[in-house]
Amino acid sequence: MKDKRYTTFFLKSIASNLKGELFLSNNESIIKIDRKGVISIIKGRTLDKNGKAVLDKRSKFIKTKRINSNQSINYLSATESSIFLQPYCSAMHRGIVNVSQKVKLVVTDSAVYLHKKGSLPKKINFKNHEPLEAGAYGDNFFWIGFRGKGAKVFDFEGNVKKSFLENHSPTKVLKDCFGGLWVTTIDSGVFYMSSNQIDTFIFDNSGINSLTSDPFGNVYIGTFNGDIYKKTKGNNFKKIHKGVINTPSHVQYFEQKRATYFFTDNKVFSSLGYQNKNFHGVLKISDDNPNALVSSQYGIYTLFENDKLISDTLNFRIHDISFNNGRYYLGTIDGLRVFGKNKIYHKTIPRLNCRIDDLDYEASSGLFYMATLGEGVLVYNPRYNSVYAINKKKGLSNDLVTEVYVEDKNTIWACTNYGLNRIHFTDPKTFSVEYITSSNGLLGNQLKDIEVIGDKIYVGTSKGLSILSKSQFEKIFEQKKYFLRLKRAVINNVIYNQFLNDSELKHNQNQIDFFIEAVSFSDNKNLVYKYKIEGLDKVWRYTKERKISYEFLPSGNYKFMVQIVEGGRILSNDKLNISFSVNLPFWETWWFISLVVLAIAGLIFLFFKIKVFTYNQDIVRELLRLWMRKIKKREKYYVFKEAGKEIRINTVDILFVKSSGNYIDIHTIQKKYTVREKISDFINEISDPLEFLRVHRSYIVRIDKVEQKSKKHIWINHIEIPIGETYLDDLDKIVF
Repeated sequence: MKDKRYTTFFLKSIASNLKGELFLSNNESIIKIDRKGVISIIKGRTLDKNGKAVLDKRSKFIKTKRINSNQSINYLSATESSIFLQPYCSAMHRGIVNVSQKVKLVVTDSAVYLHKKGSLPKKINFKNHEPLEAGAYGDNFFWIGFRGKGAKVFDFEGNVKKSFLENHSPTKVLKDCFGGLWVTTIDSGVFYMSSNQIDTFIFDNSGINSLTSDPFGNVYIGTFNGDIYKKTKGNNFKKIHKGVINTPSHVQYFEQKRATYFFTDNKVFSSLGYQNKNFHGVLKISDDNPNALVSSQYGIYTLFENDKLISDTLNFRIHDISFNNGRYYLGTIDGLRVFGKNKIYHKTIPRLNCRIDDLDYEASSGLFYMATLGEGVLVYNPRYNSVYAINKKKGLSNDLVTEVYVEDKNTIWACTNYGLNRIHFTDPKTFSVEYITSSNGLLGNQLKDIEVIGDKIYVGTSKGLSILSKSQFEKIFEQKKYFLRLKRAVINNVIYNQFLNDSELKHNQNQIDFFIEAVSFSDNKNLVYKYKIEGLDKVWRYTKERKISYEFLPSGNYKFMVQIVEGGRILSNDKLNISFSVNLPFWETWWFISLVVLAIAGLIFLFFKIKVFTYNQDIVRELLRLWMRKIKKREKYYVFKEAGKEIRINTVDILFVKSSGNYIDIHTIQKKYTVREKISDFINEISDPLEFLRVHRSYIVRIDKVEQKSKKHIWINHIEIPIGETYLDDLDKIVF
């Protein structure tokens, strides 16, 4: 930008068109950069006679240049427009913001000017507030961020509707698709605020032990360090007692007495002025009795009876008391006990012999609901002496339950060590469970008490108080969107950015890494991926990792399936279903196996054909030999010369012929003849060659003279003759 004498250029907006041209604006000028990188000024500043870029003093009007169908850029101009800059042209302006087609904002160092089409500019400013940035907030509102004063939301009349992050310096406010706010700040990082924000309050870094309310709209809070607070209208809290000995305080309102009772610092007092300073070991002030009863480490105390304290009546630890039909039902460390008329009816009831921290009776259904440490919520019907459990296996968030709250016969609430549960009954044994945790905005997951007042739900946690409405609770369970997708697949260390459905892989492409991703606008650390490969895995698997690996997949057809689990629940219809197959190696394919079977069948056929042919050939040869013997009875002589004499011998008399170099020895029944001749010529010269068989490179035998045979020798006239390896197959021609 130095070529244009722009030593400083604070970029306010940027846009591009289909030609690839880039437009930059600092609200005083619009600069164009074409595809070749050539920079030109198209609006705003001009160059003086010295070549210095200056702003025309007449540029008192705000104009808009449309760059494409979705983007436009503001700039200052001397040409008249409906939006005039005169009221604040002398003040440095930080930016011009399009809020809508009819509304624009001009942000200066000291104020923001609201321009509505057809109306005069309206100045928005606050004492000691320096505007930083502004922008649209939905369709009918806009926001302004102030240095160190947070952000405020206004309507198009300039009225403040809400504010947030009061001690920070917001620079940008963006709304996501769920209505959640993402806010960037100068010094404090990025903030996220859910559209379903739960109010939270912390009390001197102490958790909440007990909650109660009276008919006048007051809520009383007992903390773990002994303090007691009173909440009045408008979410204002007043400390009405400061704990001294740091023991948990208890609060409870009793309709019959029309008074709220408090226990702290080993004393009990009430909103009516009563006080007793010698009270020890209190575990709970019962909320399920007509009389003010206190359960303790030592038994039961009745707070008032003729204005006198009754001493302990039992000698075991009691966590809660419920009165029904003339009997006291006691939640103890080792189960439920029933007490009446000064005696124990049941020491423990079967299936109710676990630690019970709280129990409440619902009169219309005749059922007791009990909070247990380890067994979830137990539902007890005293009429039929029957019990069933609502536990983690049936949808409860945790089996460690500290408190149950009966709202009506169809709805109860359960405080657990992992969030708040709402149990809704359609009949006494048919129910559904929904729960929220810190991932949904609760201050903590370890809950101690709950109070439901009209539409408001007050939740006492180990970190403080959370307040939400029933509609907020319902909204949490609306279908969520996690944008679950397969980012890429790595097959045999080769990256595939697109892994298409119904892909076919080779038999050796069987090492696959799936890289998946999803987004949670509450807490990504709480996301769990539930996955399996149909056709391989018999059960679902769970992981927090985004990489899912499979090694040495056998050939087959598969479907890779992924779902999102948040807080132990599936809250979305987001599913990943990708079908693929790993092909068989060619030697396991049907066509290859078929070819092999055909080849083997062919070989077997050829083998048997050759065998049969050979066998038949031997028979034919034998028949031919016999036939030749008959038709050539007079041609049974072999003629040769020996010592100048011509000798003729009957071939029937020949036993065998032995080769000795260029001579052969002809052994007959009578004698041996030595003839100068090669053994290979002997067969060709005799008149009945079928009667003879070569069994060795040095021996030819007459077949009908063979007396014995083996795989190594034959015997003729008691003479042993060797068999050559290359002639073994010819032994079959010697038929006895």
